[in-house]
Amino acid sequence: MTDYLNYIQLVSGILAAGLIFAGIFISVKKLNPEKYETIPVKTTVISTVLITAGLLCYTLVITCKNMTIVTEEQYELGTIYFASLEEVIKMFGFIVFVPLLFRLFKPRSHKNDQPEEMIPDEE
Repeated sequence: MTDYLNYIQLVSGILAAGLIFAGIFISVKKLNPEKYETIPVKTTVISTVLITAGLLCYTLVITCKNMTIVTEEQYELGTIYFASLEEVIKMFGFIVFVPLLFRLFKPRSHKNDQPEEMIPDEE
């Protein structure tokens, strides 16, 4: 049983890291200070969902770790998973709000480098 737990832990850990990285990367990719635009709502929602899915996969890693400590006779799998979910939310729950923070911090208005009135050259 512990061999299967190790494989599940390895696969879900890699998947969790990939999903969290993809969620943050999508949000940062749309962050462009030269255009002075906010991140679209669709991008914020997609990146938040990816990060949440990554944290749920990381919860599976913690659940497998806790399964080796606690035997199956003592607690049910659902109880161990929700206890692990609480632990993950306490430690890394703030990561879900990173795309929202990128969206809330609006870029400053664009200032023109050129003056509005151009003085014509005298010939």
